[in-house]
Amino acid sequence: MRHYYTPSQQPYHRLPVRLTFGPNLAYYNGDIADKLKNNTLRMGLGLGLTQSLSPHLTYGLELSYIKLKATDQAPGRGYSFASTNGLLTTFLRYNLNADKSMYFGLNNRPTPVLAFLQAGVGALLNNPTASQQTADGVIALAPERIGGYPTLAAVLPVGGGVTLRASRSLHFTLEGLYYFTSTDLLDDISQRGNPKSNDDFATVALKIEYAFYKKHGKSLVHND
Repeated sequence: MRHYYTPSQQPYHRLPVRLTFGPNLAYYNGDIADKLKNNTLRMGLGLGLTQSLSPHLTYGLELSYIKLKATDQAPGRGYSFASTNGLLTTFLRYNLNADKSMYFGLNNRPTPVLAFLQAGVGALLNNPTASQQTADGVIALAPERIGGYPTLAAVLPVGGGVTLRASRSLHFTLEGLYYFTSTDLLDDISQRGNPKSNDDFATVALKIEYAFYKKHGKSLVHND
């Protein structure tokens, strides 16, 4: 087992890669709504990998499917939109309390709870459809983006959460992230709304994490 060292020269080992899977709920904040009551929360899914780099740092890569839907909170306009989105992110977590289960020697301790901060970068494949409530009923709006959708946008997720260890291999993580984006067309409403401000969104996710430990072979027994 390879040894690594903290800045204080405490030796530790890295834990196995963990496969993560779980549902998410997404909240939109943009041109037509910034209140929860105007959002329709719909469930998405995420699949990823995480690797503990040190007692304080964890690296992750995740592919998610998220859904956004909201109605206009401004009186008289009647806009609404819905979208399905693919999201690929890479991130670092900073554990506020060190994971002492990674230590060698007398400092090794079970660490059942880890609170963390998280930040990363990623790309969003966005595919919105916008509509408007009129006197004649709900009408579909032509895409504002020339060429239509889907389109790619950059995202910067920041947030935090907590990881609970049910066993050596099985962990549960509750995570909340806010995503700053590079687009004002998350809702396909820009020139009709506020073109000076980009759209953002947030997610809450519950993740099941499973660590793949190597199985040790049975030791040989010699009978004299």
